Amino acid sequence: MEGRAAGPDAAGAAAAHASAGGGHARHRHYEGVGHVHSIESCGTVDGPGLRYVLFLQGCLMRCLYCHNRDTWDLKSDRAKDMTVPDVMKQVLAYRHYLKATGGGVTATGGEPLLQYEFVRDWFMACHAHDIHTCLDTNGYALHYDEVLQALLDNTDLVMLDLKQIDPDIHKVLVGIPNTRTLAFAEHLARRGQRTRVRYVVVPGYTDDERSAHLLGRFIAPMKNVDTVEVLPYHELGAHKWALCGDEYRLKGVHPPPKETVAQICRILEGYGKAIIV
Repeated sequence: MEGRAAGPDAAGAAAAHASAGGGHARHRHYEGVGHVHSIESCGTVDGPGLRYVLFLQGCLMRCLYCHNRDTWDLKSDRAKDMTVPDVMKQVLAYRHYLKATGGGVTATGGEPLLQYEFVRDWFMACHAHDIHTCLDTNGYALHYDEVLQALLDNTDLVMLDLKQIDPDIHKVLVGIPNTRTLAFAEHLARRGQRTRVRYVVVPGYTDDERSAHLLGRFIAPMKNVDTVEVLPYHELGAHKWALCGDEYRLKGVHPPPKETVAQICRILEGYGKAIIV
């Protein structure tokens, strides 16, 4: 992937990647396979309808609340290499169930944009069979090139995690700056790409009214963003940190009260976006 036209703030991305333990800021070398962490054949929370969900291995962010800690490493012996035909054989076996519910497929992770060539090829294959495609991403795009354009051309819905607009809080919560994520959000807006924003309400980090207003003001002019999905923080993935030899730093932090989540929803709704919880 060396030599491709880099997106915004390339130097900052390289530093961020290194600080996240990734070494050089680049994608995995693509040899026609995807490095797959796991598969959910009938997912219900990763886009509309029933969905075939592919969890791809590798992520450069280090979110304190991550419930998929085991997907971080770019390479894992527990992950499986799969070709697009391998995946499509499974997808086509479920396609009638998926279509009947208004569902389709979702690429998530980890961070699917780190394997964007594979996702591009997979989504193109899905569109050849008229299957709805959804990209669930944190927006950490390393390159704005023909591969990304083709991927987005074959993406029916982007679910974009906007974790925190305040750059200082974001760096504490996620471990790296939010410059690339915000640049990707603006890129989607310029494209008019249908996008659903996902916002996790984490006590002490994103549950305050100021943070909600920052998010609302950022997305208000984005006509491509029609919905914000507000997700209360949970502790369900905490055990994975210990399995990976790490300390879960939000130990003792509990899900936010319903009143807090309701207030966040009211604020975001005031910026003209539909809200789902």
